[in-house]
Amino acid sequence: MEETDEALMAAVAGGDAAALSALYDRYERPTFNLILRLAGRRDVAEELMQEAFTRLWTTARLFRGERGSFKPWLFTIALNLTRSELSRKRYRVRHLEPEAAEELPASTAGPEALAVRAQERERIEAALNRLSPRLREIVVLRIYQQLKFAEIARMTGAPEGTLKARFHRAVAELRVLLGVKEGSCA
Repeated sequence: MEETDEALMAAVAGGDAAALSALYDRYERPTFNLILRLAGRRDVAEELMQEAFTRLWTTARLFRGERGSFKPWLFTIALNLTRSELSRKRYRVRHLEPEAAEELPASTAGPEALAVRAQERERIEAALNRLSPRLREIVVLRIYQQLKFAEIARMTGAPEGTLKARFHRAVAELRVLLGVKEGSCA
């Protein structure tokens, strides 16, 4: 049976590198995708993901499973690192490189359908990148990382109501940017 994240973190706090490796294998892709969607640059996302797991290793003794689950704790580290890095002047202008976007899973659809999906993904990424950093952040955490508003509130320190309002404002802005009419499906 697979060990829980919390059990692995207890082992990491005790200096168990194999436990860190297990958590890395489990969370490398979601952490990378979170940072990539916020930073918009593959090179920055790779560097920050490595730094997030380094911080996880050095601060493992601070993790308290009774206060919340592991995934939001790790994402808080990644979010704070990304915010800090993006606040630096050299990263103020961002865009998500088309080849950096998460690949679609293998499909039996023909090449035309795959091309349409790729174009649609690029349109969505471009619209997402036009949102303000705070709005983009809430969309990435809620939609792409599938976190609950309560988890995001613990991560960011923002009240749930504020986060819900930001999320709805972000969705409204995305609808406008994508040309989606109210009441229709995106």
